[in-house]
Amino acid sequence: MSSRTAAAPDRRAATPRSPVAMTVRYALLSAVSTIRNGRFLVFTAALPVAMYLLFNGLYGQQDAGDGSSLTASSYLMISMACYGAIGGALNSGARIAIERQTGWNRQLRLSALPGSGYLIGKAFVSLLVAVPPIVLVFALGAIVGKVQLSPLTWAVAAVAIWLCTIPFALLGLVIGSLATPDSTQPISMLIYLGTSILGGLWVPIDQFSAFLQHLARFVPTYWIAGIGRDAVDGSGLRLMGVAVLLGWTIVLGAIGVIAYRRSGDRV
Repeated sequence: MSSRTAAAPDRRAATPRSPVAMTVRYALLSAVSTIRNGRFLVFTAALPVAMYLLFNGLYGQQDAGDGSSLTASSYLMISMACYGAIGGALNSGARIAIERQTGWNRQLRLSALPGSGYLIGKAFVSLLVAVPPIVLVFALGAIVGKVQLSPLTWAVAAVAIWLCTIPFALLGLVIGSLATPDSTQPISMLIYLGTSILGGLWVPIDQFSAFLQHLARFVPTYWIAGIGRDAVDGSGLRLMGVAVLLGWTIVLGAIGVIAYRRSGDRV
């Protein structure tokens, strides 16, 4: 009787964690590891902060010029917050490539962590890295750019930009799962700069040719900034932007699953 009682705790201890619990635990551990890497977070936030200070110093006293009630400072603030959030979400793919090279990816595949848990955990970390640039650029917008918004508007704009970076978090997973550690950074930077310019984060798209203006409306960066500006301006949510971002999310999510499975064949 006593031996049965003593064996019970061992059976409970050997019971595997549920997939949900494993996913949550992995996401938290990955988040802690990323936060401890202060240099990565500083580098991610430094560029959009510097660019906002530069552009605001040059154009902050002008009108936004887009036909809205936005000031130039608030327009630039949204653009650079989006730029920083996208960079943070996208560049986290480099960590995935390094983990594949060091064999950590192989160890995770041998654990009880499901593949979906790995992808969700990495996406969570990518979105976490997108937070500091938004907060810092918004803080500079209020202090340096004299942008005045209600607390609710500040919160809605920040959350809207943050959630809209999901496609780039998934794109980072795709790049990190397919590219080598040496090529991940150049590929990410090429996509980062290309989509930022084409999406109008550096230059308003009305400066582009008619063809590029049409093309920009299918790039997620254009709608991330557009939704952020609509939140500040008090405009309604545009369904076209939601549809484009949702489409990119679905497609990149499917490609991310395939890329993760293919990366397992090569490790």
